[in-house]
Amino acid sequence: MPPPPPLGTRARSAAKSRRERRRPIKAVYVHADDGEGNWLVSYADLMTLLFGFFVMLSAFSTPNSEKFEKMRQETTKQMGGEVTKPYEELTQAIRKVFSDMQLDKEVGLLETLDGVKITTQGTVFFDSGSAQLKESAQTILSNLADVLSREAKGFRIVVEGHTDDVPIRSQMFPSNWELSSARAGSVVRMLEEKGFPRSDLRPLGLADTEPLAPNRDPSGVAIPENQTGNRRIVIRIQKTLGR
Repeated sequence: MPPPPPLGTRARSAAKSRRERRRPIKAVYVHADDGEGNWLVSYADLMTLLFGFFVMLSAFSTPNSEKFEKMRQETTKQMGGEVTKPYEELTQAIRKVFSDMQLDKEVGLLETLDGVKITTQGTVFFDSGSAQLKESAQTILSNLADVLSREAKGFRIVVEGHTDDVPIRSQMFPSNWELSSARAGSVVRMLEEKGFPRSDLRPLGLADTEPLAPNRDPSGVAIPENQTGNRRIVIRIQKTLGR
């Protein structure tokens, strides 16, 4: 059995125990993290990435004036406003040109969401197999150019040449591609001579790729009425965004 500790040692131990009992106990707070902080950080990172993605998508996109106008009209309807046709004055001015020249039956006029579309039978502007503008066609384009210079400043004018499916093989036009392109170019060149900026003009030869009606019946027999309608010139007067 070990001998008892000296009295001095026992007294010091008792004094130490009394001091520890009198010392105030510090409260220890433990923060319980239920994971909410980490979730918010991940969510914020996701939102930042999505924002950057849509900014880049918007930067690389091409504004579509037709979709923009349609959205404007739908928004106006939802807000209880009255939707007005944006190109009604231009349409009426163009219609008057063809009416004064008694060409109402040969020319179709359609107001679209991004401008005005003019469709004329091919014989109005050109003789068969030719890309030389008729004298009457030059008068039509001259009168039309006067209207467009006043009512369609800043618009883009796209001229489409269309043919039927009957092949053409001449020294000047090896195929309908060349014929339709040359006809569109003749109209564009005339408009440029009237003062339209060449940067706003677009000639487009489409040959027989976009017929209004089938050129032939299921057995392959030609339909002359449809072929006549497919031979046409289309002039699109388009308003572009940012102008």
